Amino acid sequence: MGTHDILLYDYPTSICSQMARLALVEKGVPFRRRTVDIMDAAEQFEPWYTSLNPKAVVPTLSIDGEIVTDTINIVHRVDRQFDGPALTPAEPRQAEAMDKMMADIMGLHYGVLLYSRRLEPDGTSPTVVERGLYLKAQRQRHPERAETLDRRIAGNERLQTILADPDETDRHVGEARALVGRIEQALEGSEFVVGDAYSLADTFATPALARFRLHGFADWWAKGESPNVAAYYARMQARPSWRLAEVTDSGSERTL
Repeated sequence: MGTHDILLYDYPTSICSQMARLALVEKGVPFRRRTVDIMDAAEQFEPWYTSLNPKAVVPTLSIDGEIVTDTINIVHRVDRQFDGPALTPAEPRQAEAMDKMMADIMGLHYGVLLYSRRLEPDGTSPTVVERGLYLKAQRQRHPERAETLDRRIAGNERLQTILADPDETDRHVGEARALVGRIEQALEGSEFVVGDAYSLADTFATPALARFRLHGFADWWAKGESPNVAAYYARMQARPSWRLAEVTDSGSERTL
């Protein structure tokens, strides 16, 4: 459909950035990348970036200067607009199942998974506490960014509340484990999460499983409990897109 200038604003280890990159790579869309340093420089809060993405999150996709935000919107737009293999099943029920799986994956609280095994005896995470203080300091220095920072401060406080409650923490971890169970069932007799071909559901499931592994939950499938997921994960690792999209399943808290 002609030549387009595709620019992805992302961060290498961001799970949502990995989802967007997988969609672009699997679709065969050439694209450029602009790293938004969401760690040391906190560039996501800079005016130049919030003018593109008011929620101050990555990724953001620019298509010939048109800005597309929200990961689900981005991958659907990539599939809809560009030539390449269809990443949405033609069969309506399968397309509905794909959308449901993507929503379920996006609905998990990955912050709880990250910090649930890194808590102090009192249920606090030094990193989360430090981040809250940083956000509040930014709020004082940059009142013009109040709306964006207030949302982040509130989200950080909700995370601290969850982490301080073992039952709530277990509930969120349990939701992630249950998702692995649903993926296991979906893979019964199929190589992919939905249907017989790679779809957008796979662009979401692959980074989600990678993130579970990174956070120490690979035993949900690595010890024979979910053999379909184990085989699927190996197949996804073997696809060229795993490397080209820089899917991440190892590293440290500092790089996430």
